[in-house]
Parts: sequence; C-alpha cells; structure tokens
Amino acid sequence: LWHGLTASTRKTYSTGQRQFIQFAQLHNLYNGDGSIIPASQPAILSWVASLGGWVQPKTIKSYLTAVRSLHTDAGLPFEAIDSPLVQRLICGIKRYHGEKERRPVQPVTLSVLTALLAQLRPSVTPGHTVIYAACCLAYSGLLRSGEFTTGKGGKFNPSLNLSRDCVTFQPNFANPTHARITLPASKTDPFCRGVTVTVAAAPGRPTCPVAALKAMFTELPREHDAPLFEQPDGKPLSYSYFVRSIRDALALASLNPNAFAGHSFRRGAASEAAATGYSDYKIQLLRRWRSDTYKLYVENDTNRILQLSFLLHLAHTQITPFEPPALRGFTALA
Repeated sequence: LWHGLTASTRKTYSTGQRQFIQFAQLHNLYNGDGSIIPASQPAILSWVASLGGWVQPKTIKSYLTAVRSLHTDAGLPFEAIDSPLVQRLICGIKRYHGEKERRPVQPVTLSVLTALLAQLRPSVTPGHTVIYAACCLAYSGLLRSGEFTTGKGGKFNPSLNLSRDCVTFQPNFANPTHARITLPASKTDPFCRGVTVTVAAAPGRPTCPVAALKAMFTELPREHDAPLFEQPDGKPLSYSYFVRSIRDALALASLNPNAFAGHSFRRGAASEAAATGYSDYKIQLLRRWRSDTYKLYVENDTNRILQLSFLLHLAHTQITPFEPPALRGFTALA
C-alpha cells in the first residue's frame, strides 16, 4: 500500500497532511473518540477557511488531495472533500482574495542557449564542461530538470538517475551521428521501465549535444555506473547547482537570470519546434507526451526523430512560447 505512491509524491503530500493535523490539534478539532481522522466536515471547513488569503486556491485543493491520501492509507472514508460546501468555500476564497499572477519561466530558445553557452569555458573553468553538456542535452532532448539532476537530498540512485551507462554513441564513439540516452525513470514512466531519448548530432554547431557529451566523456572519464553529470566536488549534479550555474552564465550574457529555470530548456526547444512549423504530433513526439492514446499504436521512426532533433539547432526568426495543443483556440465560458 505504501509503495502505491512514489516517494516524491508522498513527500509532496506530507506538507498538506502536516498542515491539517497541526491545525486540528491547535484548535482541538478531534472526533468523539479523540481521533483526527476521518476528518469531519466542520474541521475541513475551518481549516480551508484559515488557509484563505495566504495560500493559493490551487494549493488548497492539492492540500485536500493530500489529506484524502491520508484517509486512503488508513482505509477510511473522506466524504468532506466532495462536499459542495467545501467546494463553494474554495470558490469564495478565489473570488474574494483572487489569485496571484502566474509567471512562467522564460524559454531557453536557440538564441538564448547560444548566448548562455558562449559564457561557459569548458576544459578551463571547473564544472563548465559538465554544465555545457547538460544544457545541450536538456535542450536537444527536451528533458525535464528532474531527469538529469538530483533533488534537494542530492542522493544518486542509478535505478532512478542518469549514469554514464545510460548514454550510447551511435554508430560508435569515434564518429557518432547521434546518441541514445536511456532515462531509468521519468514523470511519464512511474514504473521505471526505461525511456530512450534520441538526439541527433549537429556538426559544427555550438549547441550539438553529441559533441558536448563526447567532450565530457573524453575530458572526464568515469566508471560506467557513475552519475552522468557531476559537480566539481564530485557530487551528482543537483538542480540547485545547475540553475545557479546557468543563471550566472545568463547574467554574463546580459539576460535576466531570474526569468529562467531548469524547465526553460524543455519549453524553449518546444518553442523552437513550433516556430519551425512542427505539427502538434511531432512536438508531442519530441516531448514524449502521453496525452494522445493514438501514439501508443504508432511506430516511431528513428530517422524521423533524428531529423526533428537536428532541426532544433537551426535558427528561426519568429519564436513564440509553445502552448499545449489542448489550449489553442480555447474560449473561456462566461
């Protein structure tokens, strides 16, 4: 039962669960038998009302999902979450307090990536060879930041994190035309079956992921089970170190460093793909989306993926932030 949720999901849920339990204890919101769960509707209403004004409505809903998970683990019903009163209270909080303006990170497009890489000094400054390769791969493979960095704990697990063994140069290391990266685990692969990402070489271009990876493997040889990317101190590349490094380079390139984060590479490559004229299906193919079931019945041609991957390194004039297909042409109801 415990393993029915991933460790990261349980860690996320723990915040909302802890908030509710502490609130119930503080305000003596116990059941007749002295227990806190199953949570009564009055207790949930009081807690949700207390969150209004300092917690976003979207976060309140996620907290309620976390509390429901607590009930599921205990085999207890949790009818309060579906109560019309609770839903109306959340709606009232949203109307009265409003929602903060969402500021998505800016995309690292080809021009931004080129400017960023120009500030790095591989083979000269410690750590820059790794950051250079990580940036090129993150962009070309449309990787999520969690797929090539470690979290706050910084612990490396070869069954979950990228290792040197996960990269193969095709047809050979000496003259590769592309590289295959096997992700041990990812957001869309919760059972860790492994997902292969294929990136094409872009000879002569500074953003070529294959050349950057080859240079890193040559300059910094490691054991096959070592982390793919390492910091100068030998620790696995953490998300915080990666973001700090790219922001330092972006600042040197006279760009606003705070406008970018780890997810900027995935978003930027998708924006480049949209500017190139890729169809929604092609972008979904590159991003490894599972939003359309028809993709499960289509054989993906490796040559086609390589061609799409290579085109990401060609400059295009008009770049607009990519929007998922489901949002295009959407008209809000009054």
